[in-house]
Parts: sequence; C-alpha cells; structure tokens
Amino acid sequence: MTALAGTFPSDQRTLPEQGSVLGFVDRDGAECRLNLLVEGAHCAACIQAVEGAVAAEPGVTEARLNLTLRRLSLRWQGDAAEADRLAARIEAAGYKVVPFDPEFLESSDQQTWRSLLRALAVAGFAGSNAMMLSIPVWVGFATDMEEGTRLLLQAISGLVAVPAVLYGGRLFYRSAWNALRTARTNIDVPITLGLLLTLGISVVELLRGGPHVYFDSAASLLFVLLLGRVLEFRVRARARQTLEQFLLMQSRGATRVMADGALAQLRAADILPGMVLLVRPGEQVPVDGTILSGHSEMDRAAVTGEPVPLSVAPGDALVAGMINGGGALHCRADRAMADSHLAEMARLVEVAETRRGHLVALADKVSAIWTPIIHACAAGTFLYWLFLGGAGFATALLYAVAVLIIACPCAIGLAVPAVQVVSRGALLRRGILLRGGDVLERLAAVDRVVLDKTGTLTEGRPRLLRDPSRDPAVLALAAGLAAHSLHPLARALAAAVPAGSAVELTGDVQEVPGAGLEWQGPQGAVRLGSAGFCGVPPGFGAAEMEAASTVWLARPGRPPVCFRFADTVRAEAAELVTTLKRAGLAPSILSGDAQGPVMDLAKRLAVPAVAAADPAAKLAALEALRAQGAHVLMVGDGVNDAPALAGAHVSASFTHGAPVSQCAADIVLPAGRLTLLPEAMRISRRALGLMRQNMIIAAIYNAALVPVAMTGHVTPLAAAIAMSVSSLTVTLNALRAGWGRWT
Repeated sequence: MTALAGTFPSDQRTLPEQGSVLGFVDRDGAECRLNLLVEGAHCAACIQAVEGAVAAEPGVTEARLNLTLRRLSLRWQGDAAEADRLAARIEAAGYKVVPFDPEFLESSDQQTWRSLLRALAVAGFAGSNAMMLSIPVWVGFATDMEEGTRLLLQAISGLVAVPAVLYGGRLFYRSAWNALRTARTNIDVPITLGLLLTLGISVVELLRGGPHVYFDSAASLLFVLLLGRVLEFRVRARARQTLEQFLLMQSRGATRVMADGALAQLRAADILPGMVLLVRPGEQVPVDGTILSGHSEMDRAAVTGEPVPLSVAPGDALVAGMINGGGALHCRADRAMADSHLAEMARLVEVAETRRGHLVALADKVSAIWTPIIHACAAGTFLYWLFLGGAGFATALLYAVAVLIIACPCAIGLAVPAVQVVSRGALLRRGILLRGGDVLERLAAVDRVVLDKTGTLTEGRPRLLRDPSRDPAVLALAAGLAAHSLHPLARALAAAVPAGSAVELTGDVQEVPGAGLEWQGPQGAVRLGSAGFCGVPPGFGAAEMEAASTVWLARPGRPPVCFRFADTVRAEAAELVTTLKRAGLAPSILSGDAQGPVMDLAKRLAVPAVAAADPAAKLAALEALRAQGAHVLMVGDGVNDAPALAGAHVSASFTHGAPVSQCAADIVLPAGRLTLLPEAMRISRRALGLMRQNMIIAAIYNAALVPVAMTGHVTPLAAAIAMSVSSLTVTLNALRAGWGRWT
C-alpha cells in the first residue's frame, strides 16, 4: 500500500513555504514520486533541458516532462528529502517549479493567456501604426521628402514601436535570457537579437539622422511571432481538456459504511482498499470494487460503451465510473482512486498524447539546428565586413541585422499554419472541427480506418427485432409489463407496439433491481426480465442469447418467450464502409461490445472485427497496427474509446459523443454524419500538397537571399520587404486550399 509523505486534501494542502516540495512526495516502498509544474517550458529544447537537469542525478529512475500539462514526473530511489535538491537543480536550469496542482495550472494558464493577448494587442496596434507612419517615409525617399518631415515621422514611429516591442516581447526576452544564462540556446535567442538589434540600430540611426530606421519592421515581426505563440497555446489547452474531462468524471465523494453500521462521508481520494462503501441509486461508483450485498442495474456506457445496463449481484465486480441505476449496493473497495479504471484510462490518454507530440518535437529540433546557423551567418557577416570588408561598425552591424531579419523563419512558420487556417475554414463550413495543429498532415497519411460500433456505426439505442411467428398477444402483454420500467430494453419493448395496444395490467407490478419485473396475474406470477429471473432452463435459447441482447417473458404453464434486441445501424454506415474500401483504406471494427452483436454487424458490412475489447486492449490493437507500419484513423464516440482515440495516428469523434471522446479526438464531426469522414480526408490530402509547396517556396527564399544579404547587398529595409513578400507568397498559395468545390 502506498504511504504518503504529505497530505492531499484540496481544502488543506497549500504550497509550502520557502519553495519546499518535500510535503508533496509520494512514497511507495523505497521509491519516491513527485509531480512538479514547470513554468516556462514550451519546446523540445525545454524538455531536454528540464529532464537533463535531473536525469543524471544519483538514484533518479525517471524524469519525464509532459508539455501539454507542463508536468514533470520524477521517480527516484532513496530519501524523500532529495526532492528539494532536485527541484533546485531544475530552477538552476532556468525554470521555476512548484508542486503540480490542476487548479494552479488552470490559474497559471489563464494568467499566461491574458498576458499573451495583451502583448498581441499592443504589438498589433504598434505594428499597424508604425507601418502607416513609415509608408510616407518610403515614398519620400523617391520624392525628395524634406529631412525634417522624415525625421518627425520616424520619431513618432519610434515612440509607438519602441515601448510596444520592449513590452510585447518580454515572453521571448525572458526565454532567451534563461537559455543563455545556463549556456543554452533556443529559437527565442535569434528572435530576441533581431528585435533588439533592429530597435537599437533604428534608435541610433534616428539620432544621427540616418536613413536606416526600421521601427515598423520590428513591431510587425513581433506581432507575427506572438500570433504563432497564441495559436500554439490554444492547441495545447485543447489537448489538456481530455485529461480534465477524466478528472471531472472521477467521483468527488463517497459514503463509507463503518464497522458499527454508521455512515461517514469521505473524499474519494481517501478511499483505501478494504473499505466498505454504500453506492445509492443514481450515484457513481467511486473506485473499483466488489459487491457485498444488493442487486441493481449498472449503467456502464461511460466505461465500456455498451448501451445495455448490466445486471449485478453480490460477488460481481464494479468499475469506477459506472452509474448505479437500481437498488442500493454495499461494495468493498479493491483499489484506491489513483489505481482505478478511470485513473488508468487517464494515464493511457496522457501517455498517448505525449507520444503524439513527436511531430512537434521534430519541428523544434529543426529550429534548434536553424538557430545556431542564423547566429553563425550573422556573426560571420558582421566580422567579415568589420575587419575585411572595410565597412564601419554601424554598417557591418546593419548587414548582420539584415541577415537576422531575412533569415527569420517567418515564411517557414507560415507555410503550414496558413494552409491549416484556410483548410480549417473549409472544413468548418461543413461542420467539421479540427482540434490540433498537425491533424491535416496526419489525416492525409491515413491508410487504415478502425471504427467503433456503438454510437458510431450504430445509433446506440436498442430496438426490438421483429419475429413473424410471435403471437401479438404475447407482445402486448410484455409491452404492458415493460411500461412499468425505465430500463432501456423495457422502454424499447414498450415502444415496439402501437399506442394503446399494450395490455393494461391490474394490480401492482414489482420491479426487482438487476433482474426484471413481476406481476401477479389471474393464473400466477408473470415475469419479464433476465433469463435467470424468468427461470429459463440452462441451454434454452442459447442461440438467441448469443446473437443479441435479450429479455424473457415467463408465464405460468407456458414456455418462456425470448425478445431479441439489436442496436439500430446508421443509414450511412454501409456507404461509409463502401467508400473507405474503394479508397483502399481497409476499414475494420474494434468494439467493447459483446461478441454476438459485433460479429453480426461485421458480417452485414463485410469487414473484420474485434469484440469485447476494453480500453487497454483497443490501445494495444492500435499499437500493433502501428508496429506494422500502418497509419490508423480511429473513429469512436464513447469514454472507453478515449485512450484509443488519443493513441491513434489520428482520430475522430462526433458531437453526439461523450465529452471525453470529443476532447481526445483530433477531429469532431457533426452528429451521425459518417460520410463527412472521407470528405475530411480528401481535404487534408489537398492541404498536405499545398503545405509541401509552401515549404519549397520558403526553402528557395532562404537559400537564395541569405547569401545575398551576407554580401551586403540587402539593407534591413530590403530584408524586411523580402521577408514580407515571402510570407505573402506562401499565404496567397495557402488560399488555394479554400478554392473550388471538394469532390
């Protein structure tokens, strides 16, 4: 059993004084565990710096930073007091750390979001006004504007731009300083150099009356860079919503049955294995456990995706997240909340999302390589012109700044996002929402499609299967009994007969939780419910029970009658499967439902299927396909699909699905609109082609103009114009993503 070195109640636990994190260490035998919130981490270089600061320390067995949550998970062998020393090592690397707390994370993110928006607004205001003031100056160079007028306009532009760039660029300046003071570099270093040197040169040129004043370029560049950070922040915030939904699903409280029979309220996080709990009708099961007494029907849709409630009795296992729909239950807690089924699903989602960030990490690594190249080119240009080229200090510095500006990866930065914005707009007009920055690229690479059953290919509502040989009077009697229950199968049975056709029963109808309904008729007891409740002999009706969900009717002196139910298949399911097969995407079904209904649907659609798969099994199946080199699109709508949705190469859910599935999915489609899935794939493939074109344009731009800037033939003004032209070119090319009709 895990022993805690600190206490966790949300109303008692506060941040310790003097930055100590010792009270937040979890201890499991000889192993210590600590989760820290790392402020300022935003790229792959940050991951390497934070993890590298502690990974080599004696006794440390794990140091893993999740950028989505900014949570650093530490594990080490030895004394818990090592926690403060490890935290100090991370802070020495330039990152502030505090004990991880979801509420603190939320407040920190809200503060960061407000700061980003303020900086973006200031930069946008300054950039637009500085540009407006600079246009007459540019024209004046060709029309002999009076020097006094030019200096006045440039001075006003400086008064607007300098404070705005100093204020709005603090995010980049702090990041660059933290990297440099620990002998590291990141993409914010050349950004900071370019911004500050441009401002510095502009101020010097303005004071000496020179022509090289570029306040507008500095402010406009800052606006573009901040806009990229804002978009990145929102993408990560959406990714974190998946885990937040799991936290919301976890029960906050529970009722404990004491040894003397008294009831006591406690937090779900304080439940320990072996405790006896009371779960009342309508309450959620707080932890995994075993029923000690009571019978009921459990709503397991949120856990397994199965729409039909599960009848439970003493000895049956309960899973955290189930809803008690019938009688009161006494159960024994088998696991703590941190080890429950829901907690494990949250961990699966987190691990899957961490792995999915490799594309972002790859882009950051490319930026990390590009950064020292920019520095080297700018430094080489400055030194050459200062010592060998015969230029003065100011001129050599101008040439170096021109290299920094022209080599700024704005076109590269816009090449992909511009296409994404236009493509997202085209998809949004069709009601399709993308939830990630690289979804289009991943969707375009899909070569396999895996579909959930309940709620995706079917409507998730049971319906009675017609049987021509069934006596209408028997159906009317069963419907009359079923009208006294809210069980989904009973409601489907009652709805299967015309209004007024059901038998009106005299006398009381008793509902036995977890079993069925009983009515005392003229000839004796009439029962409607499970096979055991209705006394169905073993082996009787085995074929019916295997093929579909069933309800039995037992009457005195008559053989039991079976009513079979099936989920309604969506009208677009067959069309979707046909379209996917035609495109060579090999569709298949991966479901947590029972074997019979899944295989029956698979036979109707002529696709392979796997049934009775729990969340871990679904994720393992996708991992096996990934190991074979497949790029899998997973489509599902239930809570039990969330780990698989997060772990797939790309995933899709629907607006009618569970909130957790929508948060875990990369794509959210309108309710029931299956045929929009191939449409989204076609749009993504066209978008990918345009992204590649833009990357080629940006690469040609840098390869052609950086050498020209190094030779001194490009002024900072020309560099800024060239940078703007390259950005405009890729933007105009991206607009093609929204042209014409998709076929």
